[in-house]
Order: sequence, then structure tokens, then C-alpha cells
Amino acid sequence: MPNEVNIYTPRYLAEVVRQAPPIHTYFRDTFFTNIKTFSTERVDIDLVKGDRRMAAFVHPRVGGQVLKANGFSTESYKPPLINPYDVTTADQHMTRLPGEDLYSGMTPAQRAARKLMDEYNRLNDATTRREEWMCVQAIVTGQIPIVGPGVNEVIDFGFTNKIKLDGTKQWGKTAAKPIEDLEDWTEKVLTGGFTNVDRVIMGKAALRAFVNDEKVQKLLDNRRINIGGYDPRDLPNGVKYYGHLTSPNIDLYTYGEVYLDDWTDPETPAVKPLVPENVVILISGQSNFMLAYGACTYIEDGTQQWVTAETSRLLRSYVEHHPDRRMVELQAHPLPIPDKVDSWLVAEVC
Repeated sequence: MPNEVNIYTPRYLAEVVRQAPPIHTYFRDTFFTNIKTFSTERVDIDLVKGDRRMAAFVHPRVGGQVLKANGFSTESYKPPLINPYDVTTADQHMTRLPGEDLYSGMTPAQRAARKLMDEYNRLNDATTRREEWMCVQAIVTGQIPIVGPGVNEVIDFGFTNKIKLDGTKQWGKTAAKPIEDLEDWTEKVLTGGFTNVDRVIMGKAALRAFVNDEKVQKLLDNRRINIGGYDPRDLPNGVKYYGHLTSPNIDLYTYGEVYLDDWTDPETPAVKPLVPENVVILISGQSNFMLAYGACTYIEDGTQQWVTAETSRLLRSYVEHHPDRRMVELQAHPLPIPDKVDSWLVAEVC
């Protein structure tokens, strides 16, 4: 029997249930705050790294001594293309949309306009998730793998502050010294990267090993020495605050965002954490890294001429025939650039 609707029976649509994961952009919004758009395909950056040379003592009759200027290097990057799209056909506008009243009288043209906005939001959400993934990759590995149809390359930022604990020195094992490790690593970043880190972001396994360490528990429980406190609470944007250490002077966080990896093994997509479970990241909240957007180029339908737009997002809609359908696409060329290399540190601790 078909599911018939009795037009004489009052009906009420209670609500539309849209089950979609929230979009968290903690790394992008916190560390890549220097947003720049460019009208070119490539982005060039001049890097100047100073040192700690001091002015020399000289005899009054000898005169001054030359302090040589530091050189610089130019790095050139090409932001990759992100270009999701969707297809709308005429038959999709002849049926009721989710949440539309059964007898709303909405025309196909009105449905098309509403669906266009829904499709754009979906494409924009997917692009935002990709941007956050790129930001995390740039910090955690110092590289961004660009893998997709027709493209397979790696953008390498030359990051060297990587540490891997081995054997019994791993957190959770007999010779582990988590507090001393964090003190040494903050000093390493200050010495080589000229930056005071103020937070450590821990993967799930790393946090458990840290909290369960007997030495850490004993120090936190010592009322005569204020080494910090453990006070977990949820924060916006997928972040959880766990506490504060006074030596080193850093806050403890975890980041629970995950992503769907459907390119490593397309046959079996897997949900993975953005921050690997065995990793800790020591970084400053004042990093102000660059988030660059390259130029978006397309052919204008009316003039059949190439057009270049300097923007972070380009939404474009055009029509194809046989069958008639409207294409909705979003174009973006984002590239997070951690331009102050070695101003943070990443360690595999377990």
C-alpha cells in the first residue's frame, strides 16, 4: 500500500532535523590570523632571521666596529586549488524541500534560489574544513601534502623543531620526565625561535600519559610548591582547557576535532583526529602566522574573457544543457604559511 496523505486530516511538520557535525577552526582562527589575499598565482615571502650578536667593546682611539647586517631568503609558494561543486537539475525543484510546508505554494524558481544558498553553504563548509586541516598539518608536520585528482605534491616549510622520545623516556614509561621535557622544550623554542610559548596542545594519549604520571601528580599535589593546577573545562571551537603549569608557564589544552580521510584509502574512508594522539605541540597564542589566498581565475560567461578575482572565496554558478542543469561551484586558493619557522615545537611523546 502506498503511503497516502489524507488531505482532510490536519497535519503539522514539527521540525526539520539536520544532523551535521559542527565546524571547528581553532588552529586557523588562533594561529593563522594574518590573512592576506593576492592578485597573483604565487605568493613570495622574504624571510629575515636575526641573531643574538652584541655590540663590541672598542678603544676610544680605535673607533667603532662594523656590525654586519643579516641576509634574507625569499620563499615562493603556490596556493593549491580547492574547487568543490554541485549539480542542480530541474526535477529537484519540482519536489518539496526539507522544512517546506506541504501546501506552501512555493514555485520552482523560489525553491531554486533557496537550494542555491543551501548548496553554497555546504561547499563553503567543506572548504573551511579543508583550510583547518591544512593549518594543522602545517603546524604538526611542517608540511602540507596536496593530494587529489591530478595533483600529488608536498609543500614543505622547512620546520625542524621536531622531537621523538624513545624507549623508557616516552611518557607513561619508567624514565619519563614530562615536566622537565616541557621546560627543556620551551627553552629550546625561546633560544632558537625567539618565542615564548604559552600553551601546549596535547593529543589524547599524550594527555592521559601526562595526567597519570606519578611525578606530575605528586608535584601538582604538593601544597608547599605551586607548580600549577588541574581544572578541566570545555571551551568554544572544539577546545578543552585542562589546567596551567607555572614552570614552564604554559596552559594545557586538547583539541577534539576530527576529519574524514577519504583519499589515503578511498575504499575504506577513516575518521582521524586532526592532532595525532601521541603528539604535544608547544606554541604561542600570538603566532600571527599568514593565511594567504591566491587569485581566483575564471571565464566570464557574458564576455567570454578571463577574469581574475582577489578574494578568499569565489562562488560561481553557470548553466549546462543536455540535460539542463545548473552548476554551483566554489573556488579558493588557500595556503596557511607558518612564516616564523621554529617558533613552535612538536614532540611525539608516546
